Amino acid sequence: MSVIVEFTLSTEEFVFGSALETVEEMAIELEAIVPTGNRVVPYFWATGTDFDGFERHVLSDPDIESITRLDRIDETALYRAEWARNVDGLLDGLAETEAVVLEAMTMQNGWNFRVRFPNHDLLGQFYNFCTERAISIHVERVYTLAEASRAGRIFDLTPEQREAIVLAVQNGYYSVPRETTLSEIADEVGISQQAASKLVRRGAEKVLQGALLNPGERF
Repeated sequence: MSVIVEFTLSTEEFVFGSALETVEEMAIELEAIVPTGNRVVPYFWATGTDFDGFERHVLSDPDIESITRLDRIDETALYRAEWARNVDGLLDGLAETEAVVLEAMTMQNGWNFRVRFPNHDLLGQFYNFCTERAISIHVERVYTLAEASRAGRIFDLTPEQREAIVLAVQNGYYSVPRETTLSEIADEVGISQQAASKLVRRGAEKVLQGALLNPGERF
């Protein structure tokens, strides 16, 4: 039975996350990790304004061989990155244990992950991988799909997305005219405006899909 784990870790504990940390305050969301040969190639979304400065900063990291902008929609861009050498870190542990990253994004002072493992044995293998390499992860929640709440099964919201959406609704973000802003929501949650925008947008998209589309029509 598959099991879902929600955990956090500091940016310093996440080698790839450290390489992406910039003064441009870009909000980063991991899209996928793809094993290719003896490497793990990460795909990620970056939300912000100074993409050129962000790319120069990332390429200045000795562990990054290349970064490719694949697409851009307004203030969000999809990237692929490749390592200059093998880095035995968190992404390798996820790839080795057949984990599927459901959510992974920058938050205040670190990263939040929501990951699905095929079974408890592989989850244990991932935990041992992190322990052996002194990667300090802080497990917030472990549950199976059957144990998820009804709202979680329908909408598949992360706790962060739900908090942002609830605040947006309660404070009048969807009212006409609007009674609050993304900046005010971000301040209340304690995250950047870009991260709040991502949470509200993705959360609203999941709620609408769950409410309006049949399971086979969702994406």
